[in-house]
Amino acid sequence: MISPCKKADFVSMRAGKSFYLILMQFPFPGTPAASGRQGTRSTIQATPAMHSVVRALALCGNEAPIYQAGLGGVAGPDLAAAVSEAGGLGHLGCIRRSAADVRLWIRATRAKTDRPFGVNLVPPGGGPDGFEAQLQVVLDERPKVLSLFWGDFAQVIPRAKAAGIVTMVQIGSVAEARKAARDGADMVIAQGIESGGHVRGKVGLMALLPAVVEAIAPVPVLAAGGIADAAAVDAVLRMGAAGAWVGTRFVVSHESLAHDIYKQRLIEAGTDDTYHGHFYSYGWKLGTPYRAIRSRERWNPYHLIAGGARRSDDEKHARSFSVYGGQGVDKIREILSAREIVARLLQRGSGA
Repeated sequence: MISPCKKADFVSMRAGKSFYLILMQFPFPGTPAASGRQGTRSTIQATPAMHSVVRALALCGNEAPIYQAGLGGVAGPDLAAAVSEAGGLGHLGCIRRSAADVRLWIRATRAKTDRPFGVNLVPPGGGPDGFEAQLQVVLDERPKVLSLFWGDFAQVIPRAKAAGIVTMVQIGSVAEARKAARDGADMVIAQGIESGGHVRGKVGLMALLPAVVEAIAPVPVLAAGGIADAAAVDAVLRMGAAGAWVGTRFVVSHESLAHDIYKQRLIEAGTDDTYHGHFYSYGWKLGTPYRAIRSRERWNPYHLIAGGARRSDDEKHARSFSVYGGQGVDKIREILSAREIVARLLQRGSGA
């Protein structure tokens, strides 16, 4: 456990653009706040948890321990680039995208930022060309990070690492975490059952995270599930996480490709409004578990379907589907820019 200490914050200037790296409870060794640059206000002795944070930052090249989740099809170049520009690590959510689209999105993101970013692939959603074709594009284009979910990646991880790509695997149990570490994953994402969208495991983050951290040390572990404000980020860092894997909060951003109705439904939802379902989620095998917010149109058969809703989707789908959302929705009050979300996630006492 990390002992409480004075909050430090640091404001950095890069390429004429200012962004905030607010180190909430401590300045992490190896970051600007710990190296004595102007703006630092406190220093403390390093702890193993801090080293994990720094190791993850060094691997991925980002400056703040905020990692935007794949978010299905609503995390495109605008969102990924904006998160990375703000100091976090953005991701392209390439589920169900063609191989050509994956390549276009990677190149479009590079045109928007020179900062590192990742690509998120999910084998059950390999798109019209299949997962292998998507993966080959990633290996060719070589983004900084490849994050993987829902599959056996023993044969995938070595190929990505051989291409110089940092590889993360999202898991839902200690056993899966151990396997990912044995397979060579550079980082692991521990997904608690609080998470929105498809949920791999059955354990809450508070129990899962410390168990995974202990089981696979020194592999850095990101925490996922219900993280939508700075207090939650602070909590998982104190529990040993190397960073926060944030999903639902970034759906409700100006840059996300989510339908406006979907964003508004998340804003209006409270903690009690999410449910853990096992029926039908769009594009997935019947019975695959997920967390969503129920549609109010119970008379409409579409309410039995869980899914996201993109800008291009029909308005009736956005209103009628049960939409993906995590248990942190109660902390989401408004649509914000990705830059503002990153800043607020790192600033104690602010809303999200």
